[in-house]
Amino acid sequence: MKNLIILIVSALLLNACANKSTFAQVHQISKNTVCSPCSTDSSFEARIKGLLYVSDIGIQCCPNKRTLDTNIALKKVYLHRFYDLKEDQKILLFNDKKLFVDVQFNAVFYTYLEQELKARGIVIVDNNQNNSPYISKIDLNFSAYSARKDSTGLHSKLVGVLKVSDINKDRNFTIRTKQDVEGFKNIKEITFYTHLLIKQMANKAASIISEL
Repeated sequence: MKNLIILIVSALLLNACANKSTFAQVHQISKNTVCSPCSTDSSFEARIKGLLYVSDIGIQCCPNKRTLDTNIALKKVYLHRFYDLKEDQKILLFNDKKLFVDVQFNAVFYTYLEQELKARGIVIVDNNQNNSPYISKIDLNFSAYSARKDSTGLHSKLVGVLKVSDINKDRNFTIRTKQDVEGFKNIKEITFYTHLLIKQMANKAASIISEL
C-alpha cells in the first residue's frame, strides 16, 4: 500500500511538472510569435517548432488591441465555472488509432483566459469579492473536440459555449477555433498543441468579454 501511494504521488508530481513545462513553452512561443489582432477571425500562420502552424486566430494578440481606454471605469469579471469535456470526447485519431488526450481543458482554459483578460486591463475578482450585480460572471462549457493526425499533419477543432451575465446582460456565445500543424508526427507533442488550441479559444473569449 505504501509503495502504491508513493507511485500515485510521483505520477501526480510528474504530471504537474509536465503541465508547468507546457505552460512555459506556450508562453515562450507567444513571446516569439508575431502578434495579430485577436478581435478578428483572420487566418494566422507561424513557424512553431519548425512546423507550419495555421489557425483562425493569432497565438499572440497585438498590445494595442489588448488595452482598455484608461478613461473608462475598470471592467471586473468573476471567473465562475468552466466545464471540461467528457473523457470519451478527448480522442485523437492518430493514423486511424484512437488515443486519449490527457488534458484538463477547463483548467488550461482558465489559466489562459485569466492571462488574456488581465492583459486587456480587466480585473479578476474572487468569490468573496463577487458582491456587485455589475460584475460580469463568466462560465464556459466545452461542447466538442476533434483531432486527427494524417499524412499531412495534425488537424484539430474545439467548440465551447461562453456565457457572460450580470444585471444588464445574460448572453451566450458559441466559440469555435481550429489548428492545422503541417508535418506533425511526434505524438508526445499533442499536449503542447492542445494547449495552443485552448489558448486560441481563450483569446477569442477574452476579446468577446472585453468588447461587451
